[in-house]
Amino acid sequence: MIKILIDLLSFLRTTVPLLFCVAVFALLFVWLAKSIKRYYYIYYTLFAIPFLMVVVPSLLRMIGVETSFNFTRIPVLGELLRDYIHMASLGHPLLIIIMYMGALDVKNPYVKRLMSIRKEISILSGFPILTHSWIRVLNNFPKALKYFTDHSAFMENPRVTSELGAGITNTVLVLGIVMLVLFLILWISSFDVVHKRLGGIRWKKIQRWSYVLYALLFIHAMGLQVGRMVSSTTDITVKQWISVSSLLLIYGSYLILRVRKARKKGEKRRISTIA
Repeated sequence: MIKILIDLLSFLRTTVPLLFCVAVFALLFVWLAKSIKRYYYIYYTLFAIPFLMVVVPSLLRMIGVETSFNFTRIPVLGELLRDYIHMASLGHPLLIIIMYMGALDVKNPYVKRLMSIRKEISILSGFPILTHSWIRVLNNFPKALKYFTDHSAFMENPRVTSELGAGITNTVLVLGIVMLVLFLILWISSFDVVHKRLGGIRWKKIQRWSYVLYALLFIHAMGLQVGRMVSSTTDITVKQWISVSSLLLIYGSYLILRVRKARKKGEKRRISTIA
């Protein structure tokens, strides 16, 4: 029975990784809500350690300190770090959970538990997202920028198989810089010391930009998938179609739920005004 369960979880993680990670982390947060609320500093530290393990060696190399040591080469730890860096494994699922909290009914006991630690989850999400962004900015952004600054030279690369595919991919990679700036503003404002200085009204105005971030996140994730599919020299795989379908399902469902909640809220306001 245990083996069947493990095999099933492994199958789901391989087949629908984003949906699987969202479900797993949502369940974990519901289960650990009280612990996270009480011992938030421990969770912040645990999430910050992998960030430092990736960024510090990279910074040392940038300032000329030669080091051949790399945590990602260590068995098991390396695999965990790669999952931590990979946006679809941690950063993206956490943002989706935060996003859905604003669209679901807070009267639901499970949603209520998640809402009680929304700030903590927002802060936790920053560490893997900033780690992913660090790698992207260093390795992918300069190449993506070359597509626009030296298009002819970029297209001469034999690895580029489709101008349209390359255009889509590099556009959303450059768009990632806008997302990073927006995320940093929202993330920093999640900390209590910043929240208090901003005041309630200014803080709420800033937080409304999260909707723009969610829209850009969808465009970015979908653009990477579509760009990869267009550039593919082989038949599009079932896994690629599942990835695209997962994004459409997640963000489409969120949009429906969010609009529905906004309408209900508007109706309640009209009724209270009439009364």
